[in-house]
Amino acid sequence: MEKEDWWRDAVVYQVYPVSFQDTTGNGRGDLNGITSRLQYLKDLGVNVVWLSPIYASPMVDMGYDISDYRAIHTEFGVMEDWERLVDEAHKLGLKIVMDLVVNHTSDQHEWFKNAQSGGNKKDWYVWRDKNPEGKEPNNWGAIFGGSCWEWNEQLQQYYLHVFDVSQPDLNWQNPEVREAVWDVMRFWLDKGCDGFRMDVINCISKTPGFPDAPVADPKSAFQYGLVHRFNGPKVAEYLHEMHHRVLKHYPGTFTVGEAPGIKNAEQALPLIQNGTPLQMLFHFEHMYIDHQPGQQCFNYRPWKLTELKDILGNFMEFNQNHNGWDSLYLENHDQPRITSRWGSDTTYREASAKMLALFHATGRGTLFVYQGQEIGMVNPPSWTFDELRDLEEIEYYNGVNERNGDLNDALRQIQRIGRDNSRTPMQWSADVNAGFTTGSPWIKVNTDYFEWNVAAQLENESTSVLGFWKKLLSIRKMHPGLVRGKFQMIDYENQSVYAYTRTDEVAQYLVVCSFSDKEITWVCPVQTGSLLLANYPDGDRQELDGMKLKPYEGRLYIYAKNQH
Repeated sequence: MEKEDWWRDAVVYQVYPVSFQDTTGNGRGDLNGITSRLQYLKDLGVNVVWLSPIYASPMVDMGYDISDYRAIHTEFGVMEDWERLVDEAHKLGLKIVMDLVVNHTSDQHEWFKNAQSGGNKKDWYVWRDKNPEGKEPNNWGAIFGGSCWEWNEQLQQYYLHVFDVSQPDLNWQNPEVREAVWDVMRFWLDKGCDGFRMDVINCISKTPGFPDAPVADPKSAFQYGLVHRFNGPKVAEYLHEMHHRVLKHYPGTFTVGEAPGIKNAEQALPLIQNGTPLQMLFHFEHMYIDHQPGQQCFNYRPWKLTELKDILGNFMEFNQNHNGWDSLYLENHDQPRITSRWGSDTTYREASAKMLALFHATGRGTLFVYQGQEIGMVNPPSWTFDELRDLEEIEYYNGVNERNGDLNDALRQIQRIGRDNSRTPMQWSADVNAGFTTGSPWIKVNTDYFEWNVAAQLENESTSVLGFWKKLLSIRKMHPGLVRGKFQMIDYENQSVYAYTRTDEVAQYLVVCSFSDKEITWVCPVQTGSLLLANYPDGDRQELDGMKLKPYEGRLYIYAKNQH
């Protein structure tokens, strides 16, 4: 019988459908392509597959602008394809999780078409009059650039869009809106969906009164752009209502909420304590670590390893003392490839990809793996403006152009941190277009696919990044202490080594990860035990005066408590 809290041990694999596998030759991935790869995911060791949005959409924001919650986007297939995907997944023991995008809709949704013409759904969205000076209601800036407010000539009012102008925010204060959302959730759960990843779910409540943002130029500041637009006073109330009206009637349903602007574990706890109303959140603080405070992600700042320890250590240690639970992620459709970001995508690519896998999979929380992460996919070496597909990147580039800024530098920043880096096609083989499509891919394929692909790594499982991930996930499954055991940071002050222990009744596990591109010596302050896994073949070498860690070396030890 499945454990009530099975989700704690889960390994979730995120599929970005448009870039995963094309079966029609139109250059865009589809549902049948996902179905064709389910056995691969099963063999990898995952047990939950999360699909980024597959609903009907004009695709302005790649499906996060939904025009019909009960229909499949035509390029992905039809409802029968989705049903077949779920049936085949369930036969393999895999669960299917959907993306729930209900802070906003597309402006092409029938609800908004009705609203903007003054129909009975007008109050399903957020409308405001001009301020006394005849201008926008406040100074809020949209996440993708420009103002949060768009003028409607017919209604002589502004509507609110925290993201793109094509993504009007729903008015969650209206109980009819909440009931419509509950109905959408029931529709998919009744069809066999196993749970939801909830997009920007802490944006459903804004600061009452819509006060001005406390910055000089909020429209250019991404993180300040979260102020008043996120974490309003009714987020917890609405989510508890969701639990009461929907989730508790579908036991075992998986839930994770995306929550930009959640700064620490204390702030997150009311939304996840004891797995209610949500089981876990995606916070962004470790993803903001290389951003200049208050600026867009494209404004880089150097960072220290102790800062990362502060962020992740705080969440894990606080949650284990307060019945909270973490989500473990380093990549997704909104983040660049982690090997390019925190490791080395050149000289030490294989070593750093494996080290980061070890670091990623042994923290306290539910594990999320993004497509291609398991083979060490990295950012493409460069982008031209014509190659860009992401709305955020294009808005950033155009903004730099309007200010007569350095366009070459803009492209360098996009290559470093832009979202298109994670959206290049999955690299299945050395065949044309990496085996993703026989047609012309919607976005360019990374040129390294001839060498870095699934087929090649399956042939060399003993040494490949894919083989390392398989061993790691197998070990994680065999050793529950690596999932549910106590987490404790060690040697916190070290700026090169991220080390911690995981402990349960059976054993103590030691995780040692070097984030340095140089060979270093590290004196371990705790008992090491026996080596379980390492990313270098000679990881079990004798060391009398401290560990000699090679560039990006990672090791996992076990010390059994009944050892003498």
